[in-house]
Amino acid sequence: METIVADMQAESASAAIPATVDGTASQHVPFTDRSTHDGIYDSGWTWRPRNPQESPFELTVGLHNQFRYTGFSREEASSVDAAGNIREINNRNDFNINRGRLVFSGYAFDEDLRFYSNIDYSTVTSNPIQLLLGWISFRMSDRLSIYLGLGKLPGTWEWTETSRYTLGADRTMATTFFRPSITAGIWAKGKLTDDISYHVLVGNGYNTLSLQASELDTQLAYSALSWWEPLEEFGPGFSDIENHPSLAFRLGHGLTQTRNASSSNADPAAEQTVIRLSDGTRLIEPNAIAPGVTVNAFDIWLYSAHFGIKRRGFSFSSEVFLRWLRNIEGDTGTGLPSQFDQGFFVQSGVFVIPQTLELFARGSQVNGEYGSGDEISAGFNWYLFNKRSARFTFDVTSIDDSPAQQSRTGYVAGESGTLFRSQLWTFF
Repeated sequence: METIVADMQAESASAAIPATVDGTASQHVPFTDRSTHDGIYDSGWTWRPRNPQESPFELTVGLHNQFRYTGFSREEASSVDAAGNIREINNRNDFNINRGRLVFSGYAFDEDLRFYSNIDYSTVTSNPIQLLLGWISFRMSDRLSIYLGLGKLPGTWEWTETSRYTLGADRTMATTFFRPSITAGIWAKGKLTDDISYHVLVGNGYNTLSLQASELDTQLAYSALSWWEPLEEFGPGFSDIENHPSLAFRLGHGLTQTRNASSSNADPAAEQTVIRLSDGTRLIEPNAIAPGVTVNAFDIWLYSAHFGIKRRGFSFSSEVFLRWLRNIEGDTGTGLPSQFDQGFFVQSGVFVIPQTLELFARGSQVNGEYGSGDEISAGFNWYLFNKRSARFTFDVTSIDDSPAQQSRTGYVAGESGTLFRSQLWTFF
């Protein structure tokens, strides 16, 4: 038996050595796997190193997509703003991609040196494809990470949260009216203690996402948000899809401040165009505050305070906004009166089928010297795979004199009527 086994092994070894053209045996070279990374799925396609010390580079590619149907039935065909302009209000009945995001993230050289790039595509904005967010960050410790790049001013809670995790189809009307936007700058995130977190930023301005250097003024913007979670970790977003077994509680506040200066020719700067009065009139619209005067410089102070709870599929959240426009100057050198606006949103949701079907209701309001506007909304979220990564949302919103306008959220300044939205958010 030993002889037979030895002969079989010899034949197998001989067969493994292929012959050359002249009949001589060539040397067998075993295959060596020299790859350093493996492709896996981890909330996106991930190219992950087998040995991070020898090959310190990781890349994840993910795709967000927000496909929405919007219907709007107006109450009036037009409205008049504070400057005397007639605004046409249109009905809507259309499909759009409000937000599409191709996201690249990972680390290089060291696991604490990370990168993020968010390429946005949309059918509702003037720039169908653009860089929306992008940064390099370095984690110094559990208490501090430093970021440099293009990011959000963190002045309000609902704005800071990703739009994928809103309770309804989009952010509320009050958040859309008050929130700051995106700018290039430097910021820090971390924890002051085990249950107090912070996010602070110094950047070019209140809203400078698509502006060139020649369109910026010389005033920087300063923004901060801090929050306290003394019990369980609150988690992302506003829905309690995690089904917290005990109470999760969050309390926080934020502050944003900047000076918006005029351009060199005394025309309103591009940074100023997003600020509106409480009836939806742009602050820099000629005649908005005084006849024959156009605002071309002002200070803005925005304070927010928020509160939220989650427990066993139930959630409640609210945020209050206070905004001061001070040191307002007109193009004629005229000093104009300061403006104070206030607003809030409240919202609540409950899962009737745990981690799958959630009913919600919410409302928001804006009040100021030029009037007020409000909304009341109700709807449902259906999480297709018991995860946040695929969600169908339907809501109906009654709007009365919207002061907000933004293409992605669907609000139009001066409109009153009924807004219908149904959408599918996917992330993979």
